[in-house]
Amino acid sequence: MASFYSRNMLSIAKFQVPIEWSPKTLGDMYPHDLQLYQNVPFGEIMLDELQEICETRLKVLTLVERIHLQKLTMSVSQRKVVLVKELHKEGINEFARLISSPGCKSHTDEDIHIRRRDHVSHFVLRSVVAFNALKKRWFFKQETRLFKWRFSSLNNEGIEQFMRINNFDFTPISQSEKEDIKEYLQMSSPHVNNIDSTQFYKVPFFHVISLVKKRKVFIMNGEAFVPEGEIAFVFVPYYKNTLISSFEAAREDRANLYNDERFIHIFANLENNIHIESTILVQDQEVQKYVSLDQLDKFSETSYPLCMRVLHKALRKNHHLTHGGRVQYCLFLKGIGISLSDAMILWKNEFTKIMDEAMFNKEHSYQVRFVFGQEGSRRDYQPFTCLKIMESIVGPRDYHGCPFKHMLQDILEDELINCGFNALERSTIMNLSKNGQYSAACNKYYEIKHNCFNDTLFKHPNVYFNESVKHHTFYRYHGKIPLSYTYQIIYYHVQN
Repeated sequence: MASFYSRNMLSIAKFQVPIEWSPKTLGDMYPHDLQLYQNVPFGEIMLDELQEICETRLKVLTLVERIHLQKLTMSVSQRKVVLVKELHKEGINEFARLISSPGCKSHTDEDIHIRRRDHVSHFVLRSVVAFNALKKRWFFKQETRLFKWRFSSLNNEGIEQFMRINNFDFTPISQSEKEDIKEYLQMSSPHVNNIDSTQFYKVPFFHVISLVKKRKVFIMNGEAFVPEGEIAFVFVPYYKNTLISSFEAAREDRANLYNDERFIHIFANLENNIHIESTILVQDQEVQKYVSLDQLDKFSETSYPLCMRVLHKALRKNHHLTHGGRVQYCLFLKGIGISLSDAMILWKNEFTKIMDEAMFNKEHSYQVRFVFGQEGSRRDYQPFTCLKIMESIVGPRDYHGCPFKHMLQDILEDELINCGFNALERSTIMNLSKNGQYSAACNKYYEIKHNCFNDTLFKHPNVYFNESVKHHTFYRYHGKIPLSYTYQIIYYHVQN
């Protein structure tokens, strides 16, 4: 059994004297189905239950991510409905109940129990991801989406209770006040079907800057008049800031548990259950700031994975790529920070060497804008993972796909010769390719190119690119390979 104490994370680093809770105390602590998770959980919980509720929450967050990526054209409320259906299918009825809740009308023992499990599972997972930047970012994204979807279930009473509980002093305007500015509310909120039946809240304008930028709210005397359907724009940024500020304490809390083998085991299992291979993460600023259009040739030589190097070289040589190659390479460029305007310049400069500008504008410019989410369904299309690239259908005129899987061996060897690899290096990579170990072949390509040992296979070309740029940046600034790399290289040569 673990007990919680405010000084530590969940405060499970120490076993405290059991705390007796009266229903009134727990009811006061959990008065609403939606929480900001600002307070530390108190009381006791069995270790088995702790692991179970955290694993369940990870399943929920994984579903949130999957639905977000598959249902990009749906509204928040529509995605929430899909999520609730999936949760019922999976038998995760507690979360389905929380996500559909209009607020806080019911306060049964079961309600309090479910709210507490929600609180504890969120709080523990903060510390699970605290030391892994990629998984922390994944957790942050999914929790923010989940909060937004849950908020969309709240009715007016639920919203007002949520504001009161969390000390948000935003005033719903009276009917007479609404009548005085009705014309302005209709102009600023054309998406609101019935102004008379819609609740509006007075909010200091700086709380809804995103709505102000989009001109979706009426402002008077420094206050924005926010319709109930947009009030989430007030609380989601606040929730994000709360979550971001919590991670530093979560790191410290987890560090305090390193001597307790039970929690080491639980945390390791939970962290291993977070799979982010299919998630495209916003690139690190230290990588993005080095990327510009005139550096692509250099990066294709130093930091591109072979799949993207082949595409870039073919584009420069043939001034054309087939549809599959255009999509694969364009999304990769988007992922490393190339803007739509720069991408359009690149494709136009190359294609107009074999066709006139009118033909390019007619047949190809739309696709570039589409890939960047500016045409068609306007989805935020993400760069392809290695798995998706390996699953590509490749024809004789194509250059896309995975070279280690799709290229003929003699052509692959020519590419490796062009990269400057010697016979032994080429043989090592090609043997892995022949044996179907495509990811291992790509990893070996990286190790040889960067003169280092890499113990984690790449599952995304943009991750490969980021790691390569970081490696070269370190080498350029320090004038030598990191000492850890040196030891790894020595170990590698001894073992091989």
